[in-house]
Order: sequence, then C-alpha cells, then structure tokens
Amino acid sequence: MLRSILLLAISLLLTVAPASAQTRKMRPSAESQRSKIAEWLDLTDSIPVFQGVSVMTDLVGPGWYAFGGDFLSTEVAVEVNLLNRFFPVLEVGYGRTDATNEDTELHYKTAAPYFRVGLNYNVQYKKKSPGYIFAGARLGYTSFEYDVDGPPMTDPVWGGELPFHFSGIRSHALWTELMIGVRAQIHKNFHMGWSFRYKVRLNVKDSPNASPWYIPGFGASDNTTFGVTYDLVYRIPWN
Repeated sequence: MLRSILLLAISLLLTVAPASAQTRKMRPSAESQRSKIAEWLDLTDSIPVFQGVSVMTDLVGPGWYAFGGDFLSTEVAVEVNLLNRFFPVLEVGYGRTDATNEDTELHYKTAAPYFRVGLNYNVQYKKKSPGYIFAGARLGYTSFEYDVDGPPMTDPVWGGELPFHFSGIRSHALWTELMIGVRAQIHKNFHMGWSFRYKVRLNVKDSPNASPWYIPGFGASDNTTFGVTYDLVYRIPWN
C-alpha cells in the first residue's frame, strides 16, 4: 500500500497536465511514466518501502561548549528510512550563548529552540549495507530574542557618552544547509556518523540598534558558514 502511494505521489508531480492537447500527445502515457519511475525507485523488486525509524543526537555541540566554546547547541533528530535510499529528517534543537568579545568588549546573550527539516539520500543504496555515504539538504528556522551591551558610545554631535545596552530584541532567521556525511554501524542497532554542512542564510530580521551575532541552529551570523555534526544513532527495530 505504501509502495503504491509513494509511486502515485511522484507520478502526479511529474505528469502535470500540459497546456495544449498537442503537448499531451507528445508526452508518454501515464502508465509508461509510472513504470519508468518505479524502475528508477526500485519499486519493482521486493524491497519494502518503509524500512524503519532512527533517532539520533549530535555530540559536537555539547562537546564544543564543554571544551570552552562560546556556543552551546544540543539537538535530537528523527529519520525515516524509505527504500534504504531516501531518509526524510526532522531535527529539533536548542542553542544559546552568553559571551563577551575581548577586543570590542561587546556582550551578547541569547537562547532559543530551532528546527530543521530535510532529506538525506543514500548514494550507496544498491550495496544493501548497514553503513552508507549520503548527501542531503535542510531548511532551518528559529525565532529568538537577544541582548547586547558594551562600553558607552560618544555622541559625535553633542559630545558626552551614551549607554549601549539593548535587551529583548526580537528576531527570526531562515537558512538552508547542504551536506555530505557517513553513517556506520557500531553494534547491532547502534550507528555513528558525521556530517559536514555548508549553511547559507536566506533571511534574518535585523534591528536598527544591533544585528544578531549568533543565531541558534545556524551559528555565527555571517551570510554563510560551515558546521560539523557527529551523531549517535539508534535504529528502532522494525520487522
């Protein structure tokens, strides 16, 4: 049943009605397209579509903070295995920082949850191995508040000093991530693996007083940045 639903959904996406009857005649039949899609997805053999669920957590975020990093990031993820080839993923995490730049003496503080949704693709799906190499993509989002304070500023017109302290600045951010990674079995249903991520900021709400320095789930607020995860994975047994 699940195999048929998956095949039908992909077929509908690829067989959108054309604008004219002439174009329709030039297209292959719906049955022919579904057959080709089924062959590409390996839906024609005996592999079950649904092959289980895994839960995982990243060890890099807490480890980085424990060894003196400015950012703390903890997250858990749920991954669904379809055909041992496609892996839809939902990641939920919590990021925070409370740090002062020694050069500028600016202090920045924030803490908030974040979310990512995406897909991993097993590039070694034909090997039928418990370990694999994958490529993937994510879309991330967070809504957060942050505090910024630092040394007083000098008024360029009237002279004197002005306080530099802003709290409760509201912001949100949207970003995307492209990634590659490796997953390996370590004992029965336990796996470990790493991923290398390239993150691109899509949208961030700025403030006229101070831009966010750290975005939970994304990292330091540059237009692009890199990230690494090292995951401990438990694959829930499924017959």
